[in-house]
Amino acid sequence: MTETVLFSVGALIALFGAVIMLISKNAVHSALGLVTTMGALAFLFLLLDAPFLAMIQITVYAGAIMVLFIFVIMLLGSEQIDLRDRKFPWFPAVGVTLAMALVLAIALPILSNQLNAREIPAAAPQVRVIHAATDVPAVTVALDALTVAEGLEFTEASSFTTIAAGDYAVTVTPEGGAPLTTTVSLQAGTATSIIAYGTGANVQFGIVNDDLSTVSESRSSRLVVFNAYAPETNISLVDFGSEFDENDTGTLVNDLPYGTASDAFYVEEGTQDWSYIIGAGASDVNPEIDNIVVRTREFELDRDQAELLVVTARRDITTDTVSGALVPVGVEARPSFGGPRAIGILLFTEYMLPMQLLAVLLLAAMVGAIVLTHRHVDTTKKRTNVRRRVARPLTSVLASQVGREVVEDAPQLPATTEQRETSGD
Repeated sequence: MTETVLFSVGALIALFGAVIMLISKNAVHSALGLVTTMGALAFLFLLLDAPFLAMIQITVYAGAIMVLFIFVIMLLGSEQIDLRDRKFPWFPAVGVTLAMALVLAIALPILSNQLNAREIPAAAPQVRVIHAATDVPAVTVALDALTVAEGLEFTEASSFTTIAAGDYAVTVTPEGGAPLTTTVSLQAGTATSIIAYGTGANVQFGIVNDDLSTVSESRSSRLVVFNAYAPETNISLVDFGSEFDENDTGTLVNDLPYGTASDAFYVEEGTQDWSYIIGAGASDVNPEIDNIVVRTREFELDRDQAELLVVTARRDITTDTVSGALVPVGVEARPSFGGPRAIGILLFTEYMLPMQLLAVLLLAAMVGAIVLTHRHVDTTKKRTNVRRRVARPLTSVLASQVGREVVEDAPQLPATTEQRETSGD
């Protein structure tokens, strides 16, 4: 109920800003209405648990782009222009067309879903194989007739293979050896790890359901430990911490039985120094003298990883002794909705072309805003019927040219015959 109310408030604010943008006579007021709409959209992104998208909406659209629009508006002095006074006869037709297209774009999917209501199928299952069986050479793994790994060496893991849901016969064939078989049931939307462990005389299979969903803990990874250490014994994962602090020892996985996987736990990213020991607990363990199967120093752990740590045994053929070995198999967990990694993956894979088209659209919108708000200024100077004043009299100018003073009285022309006759009379 609360989410519905918040969504309704955000939607009404967005619509209010859009209406103000369309009906305002002042261009600056229209721009502020658009800023209000973008701020409301950022609030809706927050309701969808996408804070990164919300911040991008505010920073890029309500911030940078709108500042650029307002700068153009103020630079051209268009805040005093009423664009409705201009004659654009094609505006109504374009507006009606866009409105109808919007209505169809919203109505058609809704009607299609109502008429053809069906459940969205879950994603196809994924499966991988991990070779952790001691004294077993490279193997080839097949699910029914599909080969998922070939020449898989000890302590190696195949990549995830997408396959249809169903029951499969898993066949593991060592080089020069007899095939080993087991069955596995793969469900839609799941990720499964098939672990071959044990010894050459007694190979077993472990099935681990991998959780590849988003890591809920910030700057952390999700880890699962699988005990494949032979001889069959329980193990614990211990973090001894600082050697100068006796109370810094902690147990991450306690007394894990052979052939089983631990519950998932979260650890912050960074370098880890861990020890896998035989037995339970670590409160009274001395790391120098007690049975340590594997010690990992400077084990680098990245964030947002789904790590499967398989503890197994390795035989040294020169001394015929068995020691512990760790097989870390990690993949990136599903990125969080609205997070930077998820957005980057979508933008640069599926939506690269629409993103470029949006950039061109924004550029066209900026050019259109400049064209619509541009005012023609007449730069020609108006001529007036005012007699020109000179700084110096004409006589002074002539005197400086001829080198003598010029008499202001104009010279008399010779009298005509008619004038002489008149003067004689």
